[in-house]
Amino acid sequence: MIRPVAPPERSAIDHTPDRAQHWDDCDPDVRRWVEGIVSGVVEELPRPVGVYLHGSLAMGCYHRAHSDADLLVVVDVLPTERERRSLALRLLDVSEQRPTSAGLELSVVLRSAVEAPRHPVPYACHFSERWVADVRSGGAGPRGTDPDLAGHCAVTRHRGIALLGPEPTEVVGEVARRDLVASVLADVRDTLADGLVSTPVYGVLNACRTLHLLAHDPAPPLSKEEGGAWALAHLPPTHRPVVADALECYRSAAEVPADLRRTHGHRWDEEALLALAAFVRDSIRSAPGNRLPRGATGATVGPSPSGGGAA
Repeated sequence: MIRPVAPPERSAIDHTPDRAQHWDDCDPDVRRWVEGIVSGVVEELPRPVGVYLHGSLAMGCYHRAHSDADLLVVVDVLPTERERRSLALRLLDVSEQRPTSAGLELSVVLRSAVEAPRHPVPYACHFSERWVADVRSGGAGPRGTDPDLAGHCAVTRHRGIALLGPEPTEVVGEVARRDLVASVLADVRDTLADGLVSTPVYGVLNACRTLHLLAHDPAPPLSKEEGGAWALAHLPPTHRPVVADALECYRSAAEVPADLRRTHGHRWDEEALLALAAFVRDSIRSAPGNRLPRGATGATVGPSPSGGGAA
């Protein structure tokens, strides 16, 4: 019987920090690649309302070793099946030409769905690494509702960057507190299921920004890196070392294979992860204003098309 190989100790992986990038100062090859994505969207979809950058590259914490490019495309008319397939092929081609080891996450939504976003927000097209095989085999990727999209809309409205079209605040409406919390909890619920053990980098930092959201009303959308930094100053001291570990991995310049990126390729202190997960669960249950109403965990909503858990 072949025994699985245990991951190496933390010290075996380089944790030298990389430069955190924002769209305004990102590497030229990253900018050219994203601009190529926008050009592809314009060519494949008739008259998009806007293309909006959100996520790490819009929030100044893009690290090319692992950060995806996150885009929200807004349209007035649902794309046809032919347009969905054509766009998927174009995005597959662009994705394979990416200058970094990380990928692309892009969703196409109707303007009517994001003018006053309600959880879960419907989408017409989606592309991410999870759907590459589907597109290669003749598919066009998924469509439906995405529990993550209300959160993406909040980030887009408050911190997104218009790469094409009007400013985000002219297109994407304010996300109601209840819908935002439901969207965020739907995401964090999945990573808490195994006590943060399988996705410690993303899971820990996402849990931290979730705690920030529950502690502040209104709460500005935080990046994972900002959520971790907030937690280092506000969480009980016993939980801070594992948060610091996750931040160090998130900021690292190490090129870790995609299948190991969730753990940064090394062992973690499982007891510390489980203890933090228990603390987060307790904090959610006791959040002021009963912010865990029926359905708010996303238990009745389908999974995100991106699969979640990417660092």
